[in-house]
Amino acid sequence: MWASSTQEHFLQIHGKFIRTCEDFYLINVYAPCDGRAKKELWESLSVRLQQLRGRRVCVCGDFNEIRCAEERRSIRGEGVVAATHFFNRFIDDNGMIDLPLCGRKYTWYKGYGSCMSRLDRFLLSEDW
Repeated sequence: MWASSTQEHFLQIHGKFIRTCEDFYLINVYAPCDGRAKKELWESLSVRLQQLRGRRVCVCGDFNEIRCAEERRSIRGEGVVAATHFFNRFIDDNGMIDLPLCGRKYTWYKGYGSCMSRLDRFLLSEDW
């Protein structure tokens, strides 16, 4: 690890792989639950990712957001919230690849499976 920095809701690490001597950036996210605060986070991260364009970047962590209705199961039958639009746009605009899950479909559970969502992800840059 060469350097690290923290911002509200994320930690960024700049390092080098020992075997290949390739630089990488790892951004660990713990997104807020509030929709407005999440939108601000996506905008802040987008600025950071634009500065890192052309480099190996992994953005991972708890995004507290789903991308589509299939990523949430609830006994209330809630639909997709409008905020998913901003999250999907953040991923698409920054050219990030959303790695698929292996095994389980959801990463967060509540009440013995009465509510389940995929909130945790690994997003990779094309260069990664």
